[in-house]
Amino acid sequence: MARTRTRIEDPKTQQNSAAVAERRARTQPVVDEAAGNSQPVVRKERTAPAARRGRRGLSLNIGGLLDRIPVVRNIAGYFRGVISEMQKVTWPSREETSRLTSVVLAVTIAFSIGLGMLDTFYSWWFRQAFHADSEWIFLVVGAAVAVVASGGYFAFRHRV
Repeated sequence: MARTRTRIEDPKTQQNSAAVAERRARTQPVVDEAAGNSQPVVRKERTAPAARRGRRGLSLNIGGLLDRIPVVRNIAGYFRGVISEMQKVTWPSREETSRLTSVVLAVTIAFSIGLGMLDTFYSWWFRQAFHADSEWIFLVVGAAVAVVASGGYFAFRHRV
């Protein structure tokens, strides 16, 4: 089974491709006037061996080593992304944090009281259904809830 690789353009590869294009432009045939003939001579500019070795050879750089192992490269890339995103975060001030915390606590308390009241109502309502002498209360309350719910739906259906 053949494997294919897709290239993801990142700033490093764009810089490398620009460097390759520049090198190609420098290695175009040049007329050598010193030799006295008009034969084109190709002159290549080469980097020093030490500079090439640092780029292509094995290095002890942990980042370079991590980039050679696919699974570790993905994990390391994830954490690099997390670090870069965390540096972009604008953290709230102390006053804003305390204000937002109080809003969250107030909403939580209000909803817990509302759900507690709804639970109390439903438990009372269903207890009425199972008593023989008060099942008409269950039916009246059920009809009232149905009217209120359907009326609320028809009144607010255009706003939702």
